[in-house]
Amino acid sequence: MNEIFLLAIITYLVIIVFGQLSIKYLHIPWMFTVVVFSIVLSSFGLFQATFQGEIFQYLSKMGMLFFLFSIGVDLDLEKIRALGKYIIIGDLLLTLTEGLVLGLLFYFVFPDFVSHSFIIALLAGVAFGTVGEVILLAILKEFGLEGTRFGQLALGIGIFDDLFEMLALAVIIALPEFIVNGGVLSSWISMIKVLAILLCILIATYLMSKAGKHLNNYFEKIGENSFIIPSLIFLIILSFFYFSSTQFENMSVIAAIFSGIAVQQLFPAKFVNQYKKQIYFIGSMFLGPFFFLSLGSKISFASILSYPLLIFIIIVISLVVRVAISYLLFRKVIGEKQSAVLGVGLCAKFSTSVVSENILFTSGLIAAPLYSAIMAAFILMKPIIIGIFSKYLSLIRDQIE
Repeated sequence: MNEIFLLAIITYLVIIVFGQLSIKYLHIPWMFTVVVFSIVLSSFGLFQATFQGEIFQYLSKMGMLFFLFSIGVDLDLEKIRALGKYIIIGDLLLTLTEGLVLGLLFYFVFPDFVSHSFIIALLAGVAFGTVGEVILLAILKEFGLEGTRFGQLALGIGIFDDLFEMLALAVIIALPEFIVNGGVLSSWISMIKVLAILLCILIATYLMSKAGKHLNNYFEKIGENSFIIPSLIFLIILSFFYFSSTQFENMSVIAAIFSGIAVQQLFPAKFVNQYKKQIYFIGSMFLGPFFFLSLGSKISFASILSYPLLIFIIIVISLVVRVAISYLLFRKVIGEKQSAVLGVGLCAKFSTSVVSENILFTSGLIAAPLYSAIMAAFILMKPIIIGIFSKYLSLIRDQIE
């Protein structure tokens, strides 16, 4: 326990000093400094017993779940419906094409890293090919472009991508229950259980969204400082966590996102906005660092040095595929220059895709070198994408409407 306290103290010092510098000069969220810091600790063999301890693993898991809850509670379902089918088609083509190209690379060039399974290779590629809309929003806000057609298109794809990530997560979570020794399906009972739990999560979320319309007046009568609303919010969150993980622990990942959607739909907006900041503080600043420390502690620095070419190829594939498809899809909608720059921005990552790769690795479906290379690509792409995207946005800013 003392080592956890010491690790937490050092980590918060790193966040305060280097996190602030990364935000100020690179526009990179503080959590990346924690991931890099844990890679350094892992490389020198420091705090290894702490990283593997039950307490640390529990705090890390809770940090991940509350992090995913915050994504769910911030999804704007009305905006997703209003943006149109071209965003759905665009996101699917971007993600699936990048995922397919990466999957083919992993399967044919590094088959040992993906258990000699094309399905696993494809899932690893698709998980990497998702968009981190938080980074997009930060850059667009800096240039005052979030309300333009360009900004709405970028954010619309990022928002829809969250739903796509949920489906990918569902498959990834279910996969370890089905695959045994090279891709043989396990019992049909396991599959039915996974699908039943996922269906229950969807039904519960739907019922709460419907109940919210009828209970709005009741909730409005409750005082803003009453203990009832925050107690109900935590009751919903923990209930989703518990019931989803009774059979398969990893199903709580999906449940965490849907618990956020359920809370958003059940309670009036003023209560959601009032308490989500407090919950975000718990999930992000208290538990979040443990989750990001856990991510970095699993990255092998030796593997990064051993496979620099793999990291480089992953980054190049991501950039080339996204820019090319964005240009082909959106050049008539927002113009040729804007569509190419948008493709660069859509390479922004580090969302629930990180969780997906983490599950694939901890389930033993992908090898440590591939996990390390993917995570290294996540980290290295941040300054690259932010730098290129920001530079070209500044050049075409006056042309964006």
